Amino acid sequence: MPTLICAARRIGDQESRTEEYELRFSAGEAPPRILQVKYQAARAYEINAALDAATGSARATISEDHPDLPQPTDEALAQLSWRTLQSAKYEGGGTKVSTLEL
Repeated sequence: MPTLICAARRIGDQESRTEEYELRFSAGEAPPRILQVKYQAARAYEINAALDAATGSARATISEDHPDLPQPTDEALAQLSWRTLQSAKYEGGGTKVSTLEL
């Protein structure tokens, strides 16, 4: 079964209140779709905007690589992105990976 792969790493100043991440979404043979997001954890609207952008990027990746498959819900894609971002938060720039079966 095909899977959507989300890889995240924290970029920018690790001590800053503004968190910056690079997300890479892939679901097949095509090169990964890269998205950079930035938010302050105290600002929910910034987090929501970052998750909306990640959801859109993940959805575009699936549509490009597997147009015949039904799309996961926005909630499932946002949870995948958030879970991956949070796991990369304290990795000092290291990459963390999460997957979602399609």
